Amino acid sequence: MRILLLGSTGFLGGHTAERLRALPGVRLLVGGRSAASDVPLDLTAGPGVLADALHAAAPSVVVNCAGLVAGSAVHLTDVNARGPAALCEALRDAAPAARLVHLGSAAEYGPTAPGEPVTESAATRPLSPYGATKLAGTVAVTSSGLDAVVLRVFNPVGPGAPAAGLAGRLATELVRAGDEGVVRVGDLSAHRDFVDVRDVAAAAVRAATTQG
Repeated sequence: MRILLLGSTGFLGGHTAERLRALPGVRLLVGGRSAASDVPLDLTAGPGVLADALHAAAPSVVVNCAGLVAGSAVHLTDVNARGPAALCEALRDAAPAARLVHLGSAAEYGPTAPGEPVTESAATRPLSPYGATKLAGTVAVTSSGLDAVVLRVFNPVGPGAPAAGLAGRLATELVRAGDEGVVRVGDLSAHRDFVDVRDVAAAAVRAATTQG
């Protein structure tokens, strides 16, 4: 099985890559803009450029962990919305039988009442450019006609959590506090559900490798 992984240098992608490399019978191909990538690939390129890269890689599965969590609305749109749309168009041209596993976000749902279960059929009401662009990316994937699945990830925590997120900031503050014992945090009034990043990686791998 040839699995092309996008976003391997990120928090979720790094853990997913680690699990995929440990699987017997899997040839992991890393796609990205880095010179060290197995497949030179930029999601912000046009579908034609992406199709050429996909045709050469000939993946049986593509796992898209690439995405931006912060930045201008233009950059968020380029990577989170236009990127998955271009990827789907390129896959239809170059590898229509390949499975696509795309990582979405809980931000696509928007705010809910504390204690209210959020199911896959819950209404999507994103309030931020991030949530709106991730939702647009999800719609591009689910309406593509490909063998595709979207995993909407809630707040991931675990080893290697980026400092830009709540868990990473808190870990940084705990180290910085030292003997002072004072940890400074921002507004903690929001209720959040957290998931271990290793469980997210395991789910992505299962979605990529389960037959049928």
